[in-house]
Amino acid sequence: MGTFQPGLFDEPGQHSQYLEYHLRTASLESLRAALSAAVKPVEGANIAVAFGSACWDLLQPEWRPAQLRDFTTQSSPEGHRMPGTQTDLFVWIHGEDRGDIMQAVVQVSEALAPVTETALDLCGYKTRDARILTGFVDGTGNPKGDKRAQAALVPEGEAGAGGSYVIGQKWTHQLREFLDLSVTAQENVMGRTKETNIEMEGAQMPPDSHVARTDIDVDDVPMKIYRRGTPYGDATDKGLYFMALSCEQTRFEHLIDSMMGKGDGVIDAMMRWSDAHTGSYWFMPSQPDLEAMLAV
Repeated sequence: MGTFQPGLFDEPGQHSQYLEYHLRTASLESLRAALSAAVKPVEGANIAVAFGSACWDLLQPEWRPAQLRDFTTQSSPEGHRMPGTQTDLFVWIHGEDRGDIMQAVVQVSEALAPVTETALDLCGYKTRDARILTGFVDGTGNPKGDKRAQAALVPEGEAGAGGSYVIGQKWTHQLREFLDLSVTAQENVMGRTKETNIEMEGAQMPPDSHVARTDIDVDDVPMKIYRRGTPYGDATDKGLYFMALSCEQTRFEHLIDSMMGKGDGVIDAMMRWSDAHTGSYWFMPSQPDLEAMLAV
């Protein structure tokens, strides 16, 4: 299997920067040179890059990931929406020291400025116990050990082996309203206990809880993905940047269908208290495939 891009499985990743870009009109040579400069190694920081469908075809017309397609707006009959705001380019910078991250952010932003327009720029963080702003632990269901690669990487023998399909969504919480609920009501929304982080079981699990809607099987295959998103924000804009990697883009699509109640009409209760503002799919190639794309 091709070597994945640096830091894909480096945890915890206390600090992150999530950068989304639209391409400006530029020569292919200029774009490749800018990207090559952007992803040069920075000590203490991991820089990973992923490409939307149109950008992929521009940079690598010889082959493409089999399932790569744009994120389109999803709506439920009750009025819940996940907007599609597809961008061309995604850069994920993460590590343990904020100073190192900023060195990489400056490098990436300066290199890409002549050929891109910034669509989203978010600073992510992790707490000691991985709790998000709602007070619940995030990412408990993430695969562990070798199972992370099984969930996140395209397997050997398929186009793009060692690469990952990526989803990015910026979510904000109706935080005051959610925290005004009783703890029991909050737990029923999430499908796990708040203080002890124990998943509900059997009849105790509400069918519309977030866990129930996202821990699913399709044709007896668990739709496991590898989450690497974090809370983000400041005093005026705060929430969760949901980012995840998968061996198949269809896994994301099945999870979104389940959250939106497609098939059984049961809407993820979390969506009563959280709103999606962006949505994009990209493909993150293996390191050898990335180097081949950027070769001038």
